[in-house]
Amino acid sequence: MTSRFRDTETGTVVCMDCGRELVSPAEQRYHRDYASHLHMDTEKPPVAEAGDSSALSGVAPQSASGTDAIPEMLQKSTFMPAGAFRTSDHMYYFNGEGPVPGATSVLDILSKPALITWKAQEAVRAVLADPDTYVVSTDDPTYQSGMSERVNAALSVADQQRDTAAKLGSSIHLLADMTSREVPCDLCGGSGWITGTDPCGKCAAERAQKGFHVSDKEMPYLDAWKRFMAFLEAQGGRIVSSEHMVWSANGYGGTYDLIIEWQEKLWLLDIKTSKGYYPEYGLQLAAYQWADFIILEGDPSTYSMPEIHHAGVLHLRPDQYPDTGWRLVEYPITYEKDYMSFLGALEVYRWRKEGRFLKSVLNPVTGTAT
Repeated sequence: MTSRFRDTETGTVVCMDCGRELVSPAEQRYHRDYASHLHMDTEKPPVAEAGDSSALSGVAPQSASGTDAIPEMLQKSTFMPAGAFRTSDHMYYFNGEGPVPGATSVLDILSKPALITWKAQEAVRAVLADPDTYVVSTDDPTYQSGMSERVNAALSVADQQRDTAAKLGSSIHLLADMTSREVPCDLCGGSGWITGTDPCGKCAAERAQKGFHVSDKEMPYLDAWKRFMAFLEAQGGRIVSSEHMVWSANGYGGTYDLIIEWQEKLWLLDIKTSKGYYPEYGLQLAAYQWADFIILEGDPSTYSMPEIHHAGVLHLRPDQYPDTGWRLVEYPITYEKDYMSFLGALEVYRWRKEGRFLKSVLNPVTGTAT
């Protein structure tokens, strides 16, 4: 299934199936090969007023229609539930279509020299801190035979630290999302079972039962988040939407952290707890900003992505920012430079997944002397 195009007087190309204007040749190619018009609607609704009780503040539902425009790259699955579904390895489905990769999985294809250097440094630190575990004499009979095992053990220290940091980041995302939704305690109606305070004296047991205990390591990050929220509210800002999945006709999904309204503009924010903020974060934000729809679990409808004015990273690092615990770092992303670069990474991701030119599929030519 491919889309039909027509040229306009301005030199752009319009898809005759959905009316979408396609600016660049790369976008035309992606739209031709991967676009599904099952949920295509380019109208952007206005941001809802404060107090809107709809499923998403600032976005309006659109009905799903038809089943005859499913792209060849997406397989219809009768085993997937209606609406959005995300697997543990960050593959996305919507109304049975998929799987498509998440934006962060796509960007894993990029080389990250700083990460490689950090891993090597952590391995060296592990060896220096515990030489008895990793270092043996050259006279030891296991010197050569156990070399690979010892090297891998040292490198695994960095992997463990990375996994610990990832778990911390996931916990902070969850806590920030729940506190932003002001989920009440089932017993007293307060939020103590999330924030760590016990207004009714029973929230501690309730918090433990629900599994949302805030550890000593997490609490400084949660405090930093609460200070950011206090700043936002003092400035007259508010959270418009939090932790929702997105779906793109270009063949990827993702989950954004926050859309906030601040100074009468909409900001798309990604919460980061990493030591620094890095260039590829801009591509991740671009993938979310120019996705086609917001999608919800158990809901077959689509919700238009609102018009975003600014994008950035909310960097929560209490150790780096002792005054507030946070910094808001704007990423001035553009469609041409950043979203198209993300689509380039998506194409490389697909190329890698196809397994082209692997050693197992190549047939080297051998020659014999005559």
